[in-house]
Amino acid sequence: MTIRRHGYSSSRTSWTTGTKDARPSTSEFDTPKSKNRKITIHQSGRVNYHQNGGSIYIAPLTKTEIPFQIYGYRVPAIDKLDEHESTGATEDPTIDLSDLAEGPVSFSVLITPIEFESSSRAVKLSYEAEGYSVVVQIDPVAFAVPEGLENHFTTLTPSGGLFAEQQMTEEQAMVAYHQALTGTADLVVYRPNGEGVIRVIFSVPMRVAPRFVIELADPELYVSDQDVQRDNRSETVMLRFKVRRRSSGEVVRETVDIRSIELDAEL
Repeated sequence: MTIRRHGYSSSRTSWTTGTKDARPSTSEFDTPKSKNRKITIHQSGRVNYHQNGGSIYIAPLTKTEIPFQIYGYRVPAIDKLDEHESTGATEDPTIDLSDLAEGPVSFSVLITPIEFESSSRAVKLSYEAEGYSVVVQIDPVAFAVPEGLENHFTTLTPSGGLFAEQQMTEEQAMVAYHQALTGTADLVVYRPNGEGVIRVIFSVPMRVAPRFVIELADPELYVSDQDVQRDNRSETVMLRFKVRRRSSGEVVRETVDIRSIELDAEL
């Protein structure tokens, strides 16, 4: 997720609400930094804040049971925001804020269960198969900032999440995500993409990247070792490969019948 704003900043002023005597401190950047703010939200429940290098841990997204605010953004006034030239895309949601009183406004970004309903104006993006939503809502009252910073754009990041450590490995999260998406607890096989690549998600994470035997129903078709793709980050949970015709060597781009897939990681 990216919070977009034009321009660059030469310094950052920060403080914490954790203690009463915490006072803002300002640090100068060696080189100006973009005012854009980037957050990555992983299926495992790890949330990374790229502006300060911090991370928190919430529930794995497929196991979201309670709402949790992962980010806040306060603007001194709506008319201080950069004007966006709409692309006119029908999927772009718009919230009318023209009736808001003058003054600061803050927004909250939450990860919530599917059934969550915001009590204020909001945009809700639901991933129904996976069981969670991303909600951006207008706060009833803008969050407070220290004296002298009222006219600054301010971001709010939690100092901690729901857990002190990650509750699910990246590999387990990938398996859980695809199983939730397809409604199965077994191995998942996706149809070929435009380049003829078939993607296989294992039913459980393997100890190491497994050896494999893929048996196709049509003896005219085969899988070559040279057509198998692995990625160091996902090789214990995913295998990608292409199917070719023996007679011509061409890649088959339509769905083929697979008789069996054997994976061996040796305990």
